[in-house]
Amino acid sequence: MRVQQNPPREPVPVAGPPAGAAADLLTNPLVAPLAGDLVAGLMRRHEVAAERLIGWLRVGIGACVFVTVIVASDLLHALAGVSLGIFQRNAWIAALGFVGVGLVSIALAVPQRWRHAYAYLFMALDVGLVLAITVLALGERDLPGNALPSAPIVWAIPLVLAVGALRYDVKVQLGAVALLTLGLLAIAVGLEHQLVLDPASAGRPAWTQLFSMPVNVMRLTLILLAGAATAFGIVRSRRLLASAVRDAVGRASLSRFLPAEIAPRLAAGDAALRRGRRQRAVIAFVDIRDSTGMAEGMDPEGLSRFFTAFRTRILACVRRHHGFVDKFIGDGALILFGVPDEGGDDAARALAFAQDLVGIVEAWNETRELPRAVKIGIGIHVGEVFCGIVGDEERMEFTVLGDAVNVASRLEQATKRYGAVVLASEAAVAGSSDPAAWREVGREPLAGRKQAITIFAPVVPPGDG
Repeated sequence: MRVQQNPPREPVPVAGPPAGAAADLLTNPLVAPLAGDLVAGLMRRHEVAAERLIGWLRVGIGACVFVTVIVASDLLHALAGVSLGIFQRNAWIAALGFVGVGLVSIALAVPQRWRHAYAYLFMALDVGLVLAITVLALGERDLPGNALPSAPIVWAIPLVLAVGALRYDVKVQLGAVALLTLGLLAIAVGLEHQLVLDPASAGRPAWTQLFSMPVNVMRLTLILLAGAATAFGIVRSRRLLASAVRDAVGRASLSRFLPAEIAPRLAAGDAALRRGRRQRAVIAFVDIRDSTGMAEGMDPEGLSRFFTAFRTRILACVRRHHGFVDKFIGDGALILFGVPDEGGDDAARALAFAQDLVGIVEAWNETRELPRAVKIGIGIHVGEVFCGIVGDEERMEFTVLGDAVNVASRLEQATKRYGAVVLASEAAVAGSSDPAAWREVGREPLAGRKQAITIFAPVVPPGDG
């Protein structure tokens, strides 16, 4: 039942893991597939939500086109007595087309109905709608291919590309760019795009030179660059997401092995912590008295609930006093203060923690939840320790080693002989915020040690004040 903690009596020079071992866990081959699966899962869940959003944006675009055409038509008729005619009809086709495609995509964008191939389908419908209305706009007016940029619907191309980028699917986005490019080239060739529109022929004004082939090629190039930029943005965003997921998985993997207070520092690249270092620390051992006897009256499930409740109370108390549990050892715990960063009040917080925990356990006993009262012993000492990571990326462990750890463990064991709940070394009491609250109860080398230390206990036993 009980696991004895028996740290080395002298500081042990332990070699930590290789300098990059902790960081390597973030790029471990075992972590990468898991991160890839998480990203793929996120993208699958995002795909349906994204297509639904794009569907509503299509509806919004169609509605805006419809309203804009009505307002423009009324204003033009009122101010100049001119009707938009064919332009108005084509605009209504575009508006109804976007609204219709949007409503269909919204209806299909639910997990039970959605298929990845639908993304390509709706992308093709968006592009096809733009290209079809472009053909109508130019063909009905007998305009040459040079007039492509004059079709109002052509200016919806950047909007189509921007909205399509919300899918975060680079293949679909590049497909849209390719279809638009091929479609525009086909329209230009089909409508006999000329190299240069001669301003001297057919009474054409000089501004028609702005629709010569070199200028239109530049426009097409800009559209291609815009599409490429959105595709690059998608790739960049997915890489950032994958990197963030890998970091999160790596940190979670570290947290499986390391205390929550240590894992973030290690993941951030704390080289000293990876290698291990000597530092001053406050060590507290907590142990349940006669845990074997308590276990006799409990079934395994009840015993599990008991230890869970006990550890929960320790964790809450430790956090309240800004320490951390290095590890639970059987029915006890090794608790550290001043690690990894030393503070001037580490010993005072450790001593306050001990007395606070005793009060918590006594309050627990008063609830009579357990068949027997819980009794604990706590030993506290201050000294130099080696702290750092041991092991490799397959199994890491944060540990503290040294004579100070051994002394704290022996003090906890000595609480039985002294009939005290809390015992602390002279070095620990020297850091107390109220040294007068502690009294000397003995001086001895403790088990397994040659050098004697002075032992202190609270003047007023915890819980009696």
